[in-house]
Amino acid sequence: MTSFMSQWVSLKSGQGFTFCTLFVISPSSPSLDPGAPVGFVLGVDLLHIFPLEGATFLCPADVTDPRTFQRIRELLPGGRADVILSDMAPNATGIRGLDHDRLISLCLSLLDLAPDTLCPGGTFLCKTWAGSQSHRLQKRLTEEFQNTKTVKPEASRKESSEVYFLATQYRRGKGSVKA
Repeated sequence: MTSFMSQWVSLKSGQGFTFCTLFVISPSSPSLDPGAPVGFVLGVDLLHIFPLEGATFLCPADVTDPRTFQRIRELLPGGRADVILSDMAPNATGIRGLDHDRLISLCLSLLDLAPDTLCPGGTFLCKTWAGSQSHRLQKRLTEEFQNTKTVKPEASRKESSEVYFLATQYRRGKGSVKA
């Protein structure tokens, strides 16, 4: 994931991110590269995550729970992140359409956090599976970010429906009204 992230998400000195699993990178985030500038990384996951030097983890925690969202805001320096990165996925049921809909809902829930957590000009990267509801997420991203594109990691199997939506230059701020 870190090589994929470095290919598509560029951080300036001192910036940070969130990753879901969830990491929020904020202006004081450390990079996973030991020689990179220091910052703040916040990870959120339903499952236990082994400690990683320089990162803070909320786990087990559900990013869709308002109490978790409040805790994220409390932990982020200045309450804001430069990047929200999501590799979340629901437990698969084996019913492709249902699994796709549940993942799109997770991504939309995470995007709902952006007005209160993502800095103007920020980046949002989330995993999804191609399917009938992808257009809903893509439409929201296009409305809220200057640039959006679909990217597929090299490590992803060609036959896999896994893709990532990359949205850059966030243009909506706190208090904005959802479309």
